[in-house]
Amino acid sequence: MAVKAVSAGDSHPAAHPEPVPPDPTPADPTPADPTLPDPAQRPSHVSGVLCDRQVPPAGAEAVVAACAALLARHLQHLADWTATGWKVGDNNRYTLVTAFEDGLELVVTLMSEPLEEVRWRLTAGGVEGALFGRGRRDQLQRFGFAPAGDGLGWERDVRIASPRDAAIAARDLLALLTEVFGFCARAPLTFALAHDQRAEPGLLYKAITPDDLRKLLHSWGYRAEVGTTSSGGPVIRSGTSGYKFHILFAWPGADSRLFGCLNFVTVFTGRQYLTLTAVNDISRSSRFGRLYLDDDGDLILERDVSLTGGVAANYLHECLLDWACMMESVTKKLDKFTKVPVVVH
Repeated sequence: MAVKAVSAGDSHPAAHPEPVPPDPTPADPTPADPTLPDPAQRPSHVSGVLCDRQVPPAGAEAVVAACAALLARHLQHLADWTATGWKVGDNNRYTLVTAFEDGLELVVTLMSEPLEEVRWRLTAGGVEGALFGRGRRDQLQRFGFAPAGDGLGWERDVRIASPRDAAIAARDLLALLTEVFGFCARAPLTFALAHDQRAEPGLLYKAITPDDLRKLLHSWGYRAEVGTTSSGGPVIRSGTSGYKFHILFAWPGADSRLFGCLNFVTVFTGRQYLTLTAVNDISRSSRFGRLYLDDDGDLILERDVSLTGGVAANYLHECLLDWACMMESVTKKLDKFTKVPVVVH
């Protein structure tokens, strides 16, 4: 099931048919608003208690009154990318955790990255089926959630582009906790807000995710689409000046999303008129790439780009420009040896 993208204005109708911003002066007890992380300082982290334990347990209205305003400020801070300059790979994460009497733990995570919707994800500590049973699955779908692509938990996208969006998202989140999971502050609801980055300080990438590279390609004017190879690995399909090419990823790190080496690849047709001597001559004249016939007899041009030690985004851009020149140069050389023009595909 695909994740349903939900605008903060398209909220769960049963929970609040006419959403309104939270009361700016919620009733006590209200935890103090800690100093939020400076977006310009990465990595940074702050944590605390959003809703403290209540004796006797609190009702839904009391929970909302206690923490809706503070939660809305946190969500606005999470999704605000206008306060400072950002680079591809910067990300903010907001996590809420509460425990149940049977020892189960609900983890609510909201992830924010520039130019993207906020990804809202629910996971369970302990036995997942106990928290996401059939009855709750139906309720989660009504809240716009779908099973996560990796099979772990539930997720949805939500747009938070203004204080009003943040207030509505906060009300949605609290409605989810109280209506679906029966949260009544028997145990505290803790939060953690983190500002992180996938690039090293100084705009250096020692490794990169396929999606971050896709964003960089788009920023440089390239079309780019992230897909999967026949063996299940990630690939970016792109092109420039009429030449199609793929970018494969090698050297995965401890974080399986990050890769330390890029492999630029393109395949030529029209090879039936080429001799092995011609292929070798052209390959020897290509300083930064190699041309060869693979085991299936396909004519392959490729180049590896290592990120070892850290590289700047501008270096990756220059590698792409060099790659475009290489494809054009090799194509012209191949045309001299073939009776029909070669085609890059």
